[in-house]
Amino acid sequence: MGKTIALLCLAGGAALCAASLGLLRVEPLIVEAPRWLVCGAGVVLGLFGFILLARDHRGSDAIASVVLLGIAAGTGWLTFFAPPETLQRVFPFIPAAVNHAMGRLLFGLGAAACLGAAAWALRRLFR
Repeated sequence: MGKTIALLCLAGGAALCAASLGLLRVEPLIVEAPRWLVCGAGVVLGLFGFILLARDHRGSDAIASVVLLGIAAGTGWLTFFAPPETLQRVFPFIPAAVNHAMGRLLFGLGAAACLGAAAWALRRLFR
């Protein structure tokens, strides 16, 4: 089962990269994110497939730190550089400005957590 999920991650990552590079037509799916961010998500998904296939501990630690840095880059973009309409209103009883600020704060905390986990994985790798 693990190899099946790994191959699905690799295929999904390749499809995302191909779509971001214009090699795959995705007209029904309108993506509002920049092409480099979609390609980065494809690379991260493909690397996650390689983590599932990796057998040795050091190899999966190295790939996991790169994956965590990629996730931190994506959530960091959402926190600091995404247009205001990217984060949609989820809770109707909270004012829109508070909802938007809370969404950016939570994505920022996710980016900080991923950076911390990547630093821990790199420290563990080079010990």
